[in-house]
Amino acid sequence: MKLSTFLEYSVHSFEVDHLKRLKAIGYEGIDFCFHPSLFKDGKEESIIARIRENLDEAGLVCAQVHLPFYDLSLPSTCHDDFVESQMRGAFKAMTVLGAKWGAWHPVSAPECGHDRGVAMAANKKMLARHLGYAEKYGIGIAVENIFAPFFSSVVEDHIELIESMKSPLVGACWDFGHANLQESERGHVEDFRMIVDKIKILHVNDNHAREDRHLAPGFGTAKFDALLPILFGSGFDGFFNMECSVPRRRPDIMLYYYELMARSARILIDEAKAKI
Repeated sequence: MKLSTFLEYSVHSFEVDHLKRLKAIGYEGIDFCFHPSLFKDGKEESIIARIRENLDEAGLVCAQVHLPFYDLSLPSTCHDDFVESQMRGAFKAMTVLGAKWGAWHPVSAPECGHDRGVAMAANKKMLARHLGYAEKYGIGIAVENIFAPFFSSVVEDHIELIESMKSPLVGACWDFGHANLQESERGHVEDFRMIVDKIKILHVNDNHAREDRHLAPGFGTAKFDALLPILFGSGFDGFFNMECSVPRRRPDIMLYYYELMARSARILIDEAKAKI
């Protein structure tokens, strides 16, 4: 199982020396997050090309990306030309980076008490539009599970939205931390069984079921011991992608934390595979 780690767009994150250190720790890929600032000066093509060059020099690949998205507090009717242009730019950039799947946050309906029907209709319309862009480049959109009260926190809604597109280019991104914040009468394990065959990419992080803290896996209460055997037993062979909060203010600590994340992941992966 190959490891990757989330990197938000910044000069430091994609310096060759930093990337080489991540490679030496044991990461084989990165999860690139498209920050809005990337698209503001018309220089995104040259920046993305340079990032790809640095990844190649470091011996890393772009395992996946986090696509642009609307703020979760916005109404289901939200539409912004800049956000839409970011989406188009992101799909094009993915072909340069070599990423095949991008995580996408669905919109919710806070304007009407998070009505699931209203949000479903809005997301089907929005996702169909984005899928039109994605098909041009052969890029996959992985709808991410969010926590309550936001849309896709209920696994049936998550599945319905994906299946409504009737496309192999639409799948699921499973965020273990988000799922750990979600209450379910069936329980997290049964919810996971329902959607596991649709999972294309992962956001691996942990919390204590109170806040979306993005801790290293195993440092909270997410049920990795029960969920990972189901994931690997389903045939999932993508990247085990760390989406954890890293102490960037302390460079002297940062790389140790990346190493801790990698070691924690390896322990959980080995334990899970031994149970299959």
